[in-house]
Amino acid sequence: MIPLHPVQFTKLVLGVLLAGFGAILLAGHLGFLPAGVGGWILHYWPILLIAVGLALLANAVNNGLLGWISAILVLGLLGYAAWWAYHHGASAQPYVATKLDLSRPPAEALTLRARVMGGSLVVNSKRAAHSPRSVDLIVSGVAVAKDAEPRFVSSGGAAILDWPAAGSHVYQAPLGGELRATLPDGFRIRLEAKSLFSEVRADFSRLRPERCDIEAICSGVRVIATGSAHPSLIRVHGALASVDLRIPPSGPVRIEFLSPLSFRSLPEDFAEQVAGPSKVKVWTSEGSGPPLRIRVESPFIHLRVRREAVRAL
Repeated sequence: MIPLHPVQFTKLVLGVLLAGFGAILLAGHLGFLPAGVGGWILHYWPILLIAVGLALLANAVNNGLLGWISAILVLGLLGYAAWWAYHHGASAQPYVATKLDLSRPPAEALTLRARVMGGSLVVNSKRAAHSPRSVDLIVSGVAVAKDAEPRFVSSGGAAILDWPAAGSHVYQAPLGGELRATLPDGFRIRLEAKSLFSEVRADFSRLRPERCDIEAICSGVRVIATGSAHPSLIRVHGALASVDLRIPPSGPVRIEFLSPLSFRSLPEDFAEQVAGPSKVKVWTSEGSGPPLRIRVESPFIHLRVRREAVRAL
């Protein structure tokens, strides 16, 4: 048997771990595994330490057999995790649906502050001309029922919705929790989201968004701001995140990249502005109407901007 170079075992184990965890999380988001499987996987993160430790031990003693055992062990554990989650994960995840009244007392705007870890956040509208003035919440993938409870306060024409109710840091969010918030058409909203190993989807096309602030760490974000009203500012920060932003077919836009280690994919009508010695990279697109400002503040964030296609009359 031809011996492998020692460092290859560490790379092999890390590669198997990343590919395996990624495949399980993707299967959960696509619906092939029960809701909350991401949180279940993250709950057993010490498996990562065991696998890397075995790989490092194989390198230290230059033992090819031990290296292959560690790789096979990781494959077996990931396979068992997927099998167990598929057959047992759904029964442990409560499903909670709640309606929050926006008419008593009357509220004209909502600030939604949500945190998700290993799960997802979805914000959209009811797509009905005369929909009830309420926020419809659906929570799933939470192992403990009390963790699914929101905190809702309405006063002076403004409402604040916190989910989960306790804590303020993203690591305090319930593992694998998935929140869907549906608002009345044309309702004013401010979104403040924190995401860790999660997915955030916000469809503002039929809402009146005022501001959007998203902290995304190892997460995917999709924001649709193609309606007649769009946020005055979309702020993105965090690390290792992919952000997909859809904007109207025309109109002025200003994008600021505060880190040289951010990446972008922009429509052809955007041009880079020369800002002298400043480290801030600015890209703009001309047009009429209120400007849309996008601010990417952290490194290792990929921003993809797409303009909505013009509909034929």
